[in-house]
Amino acid sequence: MCNINLRKCEIVQQIQYLPGYPDNWRQEIEQKLDSHPNVEKWAYIPHDSDVDEDGKPVAPHIHLVIGLNESLNTSTIGNIIGVPQQYVSQIKQKIKAGRSYRADIGGALLYLTHRNAPDKHQYGDDQVVAKAGYDWKAERAKSEKAQEANRSFQKAIEGIKAGKIRRYNLTDYVSMDNYIDNKTEYERAFEYRENSLKSKANRKISVIYIEGDAGSGKTTLAKKLCEDKELSYCLSGSSRDPVQDYNGQDALILDDFRPGIMPLFDVLKMLDNNSASSVSARYHDRWLEVSLIIITSVLTIDDFYAAVADNKEPIAQLKRRCKKLIHLTRHTMDVYAYRAATQEYAQIGSGPNPVATMYADVADDSEDELKDFCRSLGIEYKPEGLPSDYVIQDEQQSLF
Repeated sequence: MCNINLRKCEIVQQIQYLPGYPDNWRQEIEQKLDSHPNVEKWAYIPHDSDVDEDGKPVAPHIHLVIGLNESLNTSTIGNIIGVPQQYVSQIKQKIKAGRSYRADIGGALLYLTHRNAPDKHQYGDDQVVAKAGYDWKAERAKSEKAQEANRSFQKAIEGIKAGKIRRYNLTDYVSMDNYIDNKTEYERAFEYRENSLKSKANRKISVIYIEGDAGSGKTTLAKKLCEDKELSYCLSGSSRDPVQDYNGQDALILDDFRPGIMPLFDVLKMLDNNSASSVSARYHDRWLEVSLIIITSVLTIDDFYAAVADNKEPIAQLKRRCKKLIHLTRHTMDVYAYRAATQEYAQIGSGPNPVATMYADVADDSEDELKDFCRSLGIEYKPEGLPSDYVIQDEQQSLF
């Protein structure tokens, strides 16, 4: 067996082969461990109720966990208690430490009582013998917490790989502490998934263009369409960077999209099902993993195209990507579908504006709320336009 250096190790040996067997093996082991200058901590337990895969009893043996103050080779460690070096091994349980993994002595302590092996016989904590002053239970608890965090990390990585976890919902699956500890790894996982998507040339994206005057409910309707399909969505933010808030949502609403925000070539590329591509953003490009894009605008699609400075491409290039078009007024809705044969839209339905009746107008503040507001400003509530400089004499309150 290779003679390797270890600072943490475990020893498994049949009790009948231990020095001092049958009557004094415990005393001999404990005395040798306590007297050795390099042994910092130790804990052991006799296993006398284990069975093999066939259900047959396994010979009684001990599991001994040792922590040293410096590395020693396995031969030297074995000599501490008088066992051959082949029974001295590295701790199998590992714990994540930054980007690497290290031996977890707490994980080995878990195995002493089979706490991390529920299918095996469960031993009691009172059967564990440890160095005086060594709080092995606290170290075990610390390991359990770390192992749980590691399982959460691994599960999250698998979720990212499968596309279930995106940047926008990462906090639904990962605690703040876990995120802080593994931020770089999570970002690398997202980058890996995005790179894997780049090899898939064809996408399946539906694009809807909603046109209508201000206040007709375009944004509300766009949100409703996403919610009805149970799609997470990103509502575009800055007019200079419409995709800056996109973090992997299922749908993108380009709200109040105006000519000049993005070159027409980039708009066409973003809406194209035949090419998977990233979208230029202010700080770094965004990779769109969407199934639905909705554009809302006060301009008709024809007026939008006419206002684009670089409209060198035929308008059909834009229309054939926006296969559905909705025209809204405050009270009505007309729905159109693009027909490739004519390169124009054909009306397929009409009706009342669904969002005009879905959401009632915002109610006025109650009279009590208005009175309280005026009181906080130090003025008397006078709703009929009476002088507003009347100061409440008895309950004047400071604004600051």
